[in-house]
Amino acid sequence: MTESPIFNELTSIVGGENASRDPETLESYAVDGVVPKIILFPGNIEQISEIMKAASQAGVSVVPAGSGTKKGMGNKPLGADVILSTKKLSRVIEHESADLVATAECGIALADLQSCLRRKNQFLPVDPPHVPGGATLGGIIAANDSGPLRLRYGTSRELMIGMKVVRADGRIFKGGSKVVKNVAGYDMPKLFVGSFGTLGIIAEATFRLYPVPESSGTYIASFESLDDAHGAVRSLIDSALVINAVEHLNPALAGTMAERLGFGSDFNRYTLAVRIMNVSRAVEDQMKAVMDITRGSGGKGFIIGAENEEAFWHEVREFPWRSSEQAGAVLKAGVLISDVPRVFLMLDEISGKYGIRARAAARAGNGIVIISIDGDGESVINSVKELREFSESAGGSLTVREASPDIKPALDAWGGMGSSLGLMKRIKTAFDPGNILNPGRLF
Repeated sequence: MTESPIFNELTSIVGGENASRDPETLESYAVDGVVPKIILFPGNIEQISEIMKAASQAGVSVVPAGSGTKKGMGNKPLGADVILSTKKLSRVIEHESADLVATAECGIALADLQSCLRRKNQFLPVDPPHVPGGATLGGIIAANDSGPLRLRYGTSRELMIGMKVVRADGRIFKGGSKVVKNVAGYDMPKLFVGSFGTLGIIAEATFRLYPVPESSGTYIASFESLDDAHGAVRSLIDSALVINAVEHLNPALAGTMAERLGFGSDFNRYTLAVRIMNVSRAVEDQMKAVMDITRGSGGKGFIIGAENEEAFWHEVREFPWRSSEQAGAVLKAGVLISDVPRVFLMLDEISGKYGIRARAAARAGNGIVIISIDGDGESVINSVKELREFSESAGGSLTVREASPDIKPALDAWGGMGSSLGLMKRIKTAFDPGNILNPGRLF
């Protein structure tokens, strides 16, 4: 089938006003230089279903898109004939505040969803980057993206209890429940979390919510040595404290963060930020315990004033404050909690070896390390390769979240997938036998 008939058919599904083939608009939706042939803006799940039926029959590739905050993630797609935007699927469908459950369309910006939930003093406790930039619910689910609050609440995978997805052939899949207590059958919706739009178009999701905490407190402590800082992490994890977040910053990042926030110049050390969110009395008591624990490991610090606390955590969530056009790379390492110090030491080693600048923030309670590397192309590429070899040899992983266009082709976004690769390919074949959904983005 030639291009014109299929794209005319797709346009007729959503209406001419909800489709674009304007060259400038198409260029703005390009993914790693792959420019789509048409952009569609469906208004409901039924239109998505019709789009996927037509695309499947014609064999044209479809790339789902939200606000575009994550389009730099993953490998370069093998095709992107159609960009399917979820921009118009932005409703909160249901909010059962008494049951702490909400269902929303996945094109909604997380910031807008949170604003709606806060009217009932509730929130969805996921705090990934790019929320001020319009990060959508669907994109966050598809990337299984998370932030510092992951320690206390988990990721969208743990919080989600139901989902509606349009499969590659247009069939609508509905799984899960609108109630928290649901143990019947396989938990199929979680299969789509972290799938990067390669298994289906996520259209709706149902989540369990939490009450907005009454109070919040954050203590920042710096340490003379990495061993002292990690000793404090171990003590905090082993304590009876109910901690919402523990962020471990390497000296390069701690110094930059202090400069950005006006905390002074004496922060070029390994630094911990510990956050407690609870009723006011519990926050006050547990902050004292956090201070005692960190001081016992040689830490010196202070409690952030209420006027600066959210600004600090905003900086942490948004680190590394870059765009894909900047030179360098943004990495995400997943290692054992005990191996986080080894990642920091490895960063020191390769910084000296290759002349790069490496800043890092670790979710110290779960072994996730976000790394920003700046330097010339060859140095960055070599650094990434050594970091990946180290992470994988320790039983962990390292993915490239973003990279400047000059070096991304030389980097495998995902690295070795081990024995799971075969299973992933079989699942992909079962859900998308024509390989039309985000082809090549994962493998």
